[in-house]
Amino acid sequence: MPIFLQIAIATAAAAVIFSVIWTVYGTLRTPVRTARGTGVHTLISVRGSAEGLEHTLRGLVWLQQNGTVVGRIAIVDCGLDEEGRVLARLAVKKYGNIVICRGEDLEAWIAEIP
Repeated sequence: MPIFLQIAIATAAAAVIFSVIWTVYGTLRTPVRTARGTGVHTLISVRGSAEGLEHTLRGLVWLQQNGTVVGRIAIVDCGLDEEGRVLARLAVKKYGNIVICRGEDLEAWIAEIP
């Protein structure tokens, strides 16, 4: 058998094995899966300058985009300063499926959940 064909077969086999391992790894790392007709609605309480908010939102939005979690995200203002409010507003514009509410508005937000 020519060396080129052996290399091609070995490469294809390695790619298949890698794909299987990657799929199993991703499945095991998935924290939660929602069933049809259910949703996971997330409240993120933030204070001050909202350090780490962008990182948290990026992870939650990634879970939504790949279909792992279906639900709404609310940023709960528990004393944001001006810098934190700006960061929260930018996140709402960037991701679009996020709302900002105050603690006293949570009841209304929860009542809107279908």
